Amino acid sequence: MATIILSCDSNNINSIKVYYRNPGISTPYPSFCVDYLFEEGENIRKKTLHNKKFLKNFDYQIKRLIISNQDLTVDSRVFMLINYKDGNIDTLCIGEFRGIFLNGTVMEDDEEFHKMIIDEIDFYDKEKYNKMYGN
Repeated sequence: MATIILSCDSNNINSIKVYYRNPGISTPYPSFCVDYLFEEGENIRKKTLHNKKFLKNFDYQIKRLIISNQDLTVDSRVFMLINYKDGNIDTLCIGEFRGIFLNGTVMEDDEEFHKMIIDEIDFYDKEKYNKMYGN
């Protein structure tokens, strides 16, 4: 079991800046885990996470990730900047349905971690969906 070194070893996450594309949007090329693809632009949403309970759980879950021995490419839909109180920053990218990249390293899929992030940022915009479809 291989683990990855993070910028910070303790629960000192100050905030997480999240940039994410609308779900289901096709692009003519895959969106790799690079920040310039998530800058200002069409279909890019942004959110900053400060919820202490979420940050504590996120910190616990991210430390459990395992480096993958598979060579994968993922169409990254979510780009995260994990800001620590000491000024260090880690990056995390996830695909719409699968795929996790931490600081540029492919990690094994973790459905619980993936779902936790997708739910916290409301990736599928449940309020908008419910208004459109009357659920």
